[in-house]
Amino acid sequence: MQLIHHTLLLFAVLMTSTLVAQNTAAYESTLQKFQEHFNAQETDAIFELYSTQAQEEMTKEGITQFVKGCYGQFGNLKEFIFIEEVENVYSYSILFEKGTLLMDIQLAPDGKITTIQLQEP
Repeated sequence: MQLIHHTLLLFAVLMTSTLVAQNTAAYESTLQKFQEHFNAQETDAIFELYSTQAQEEMTKEGITQFVKGCYGQFGNLKEFIFIEEVENVYSYSILFEKGTLLMDIQLAPDGKITTIQLQEP
């Protein structure tokens, strides 16, 4: 009986690790695309990284203003540094040429951005 319990526990840990690794890979891919498009000021491409619902809430004009304002104030995005994950919301420190911001981001299962929030540390 104890062997079954340990086997089930090991299986649960392995499945959780696999899911976390898959999530992490999705976040890394989306963030890499975001960084490339942000630094190139490709606001239409950034808009396409958002889920349909987030696009409706943020609008293309809102995302364009956000990107251009952030780029004007902070410059090129240099690096994302992972802080933590809590209930599928990933937190990062974002290093720019001219400063640092904190970001909380959540992705849909298809890797599209559903929520993104930036704030000063």
